[in-house]
Amino acid sequence: INLNASAINQITYAYWDKPDVEIFYITPKKIDKDTQLLFVIHGNSRNAEDYISAWIPYISNKNIIVVAPQFNKNSFRYFFLLESATSSGAINNNPDDYINKSISSFFNFFQSKFSLSTSQYMMFGHSAGAQFTHRYMLLSNDKRISNAVIANAGWYTFLNESNFPYGIKNSPIDISNDHIKWFMSNKTSLLIANNDINLKSVNSSKGAKKQGITRVDRAENYFNSLINISDNKKIPFRWSYKVIDKADHDYLKITPVAAKILL
Repeated sequence: INLNASAINQITYAYWDKPDVEIFYITPKKIDKDTQLLFVIHGNSRNAEDYISAWIPYISNKNIIVVAPQFNKNSFRYFFLLESATSSGAINNNPDDYINKSISSFFNFFQSKFSLSTSQYMMFGHSAGAQFTHRYMLLSNDKRISNAVIANAGWYTFLNESNFPYGIKNSPIDISNDHIKWFMSNKTSLLIANNDINLKSVNSSKGAKKQGITRVDRAENYFNSLINISDNKKIPFRWSYKVIDKADHDYLKITPVAAKILL
């Protein structure tokens, strides 16, 4: 269904002590007690409006609000690390910069703006947005995320003894054992496109290379590492792993798969 472009609303979110964030969102025709909410997190191109546009065909008859925040590069250079470190692994020791409460804050805003009954939300992140999403789950204390899809991430924060941000050792944001249990037993789908093997924009720092050469290797290694932790620590593991055939590093090919899972 081709909705007109005006279906995408835009606000400037300024209700916090961080730089303003442009937020794009689409609402269903009628908001009621059953209306759900989904956050869509862009990749490094930071094209939130393109990302949310890709969802229009899948939500036109669904009772869901889709929200796509845009973390601009000047204010949030390392948004995919929640501003807690740099791509080369240098820790940012200023907690005032961290955005590990961002989505929680946005959710509270939309919940109150539209008087939503739902106490949970879903998340979809692609590429740098997938990095953001799994780290958000790991480093925020917001357990209201009901279901997440993490697609084509460039690299991961492993639940191992590697130093943060490659692992969780010396993480500047505390991660409790209880929270790790929640992280692993929450419903999450890890997606990787089988042709996402171009190395052009892949983090090539030493810590990231240890995770595998291509995004495909890294996704597989990450998932397997979580299976091992689940076995060793007897933690229920509710993640699923899916390879998307005939696809590369393209959110447009992944969105229909994510929509099928989340909606």
